[in-house]
Amino acid sequence: MKFRVNKWILLGLLILIPLAAPAQKTKRSLFGKKNTVATAGPVTMKGKKQKQGEKVKERQKKAYEKARKKEIKRRFKMQTKETQARMKQTKKEANQFNKRNKDPFFSKFFSGTGKKKKHKKPKKK
Repeated sequence: MKFRVNKWILLGLLILIPLAAPAQKTKRSLFGKKNTVATAGPVTMKGKKQKQGEKVKERQKKAYEKARKKEIKRRFKMQTKETQARMKQTKKEANQFNKRNKDPFFSKFFSGTGKKKKHKKPKKK
């Protein structure tokens, strides 16, 4: 029971913290002026070179995915018609099996099962 209560407290904090964070951004002083509160960490601006580097990485990633899909199609077309039919059927069955056995992401928070802490072995003297 105690362990489940801690989960609910943690879940409540995870919901409330993002709601409370925007309220701390600005403050009004006695005279009506806005005083901004300093952020916790340093503010970093992205430079021109850094933005260009990110664009290059994105382009490379897209090109890789495009080439990978093209290669998969090429290997599929190399097979005989019977083999292509088997490959298609096997892929369909695998997708159905994997979709059925996938647990929703929130199930681990509300179920009593999960990773248990392992006890440490006593040291030998």
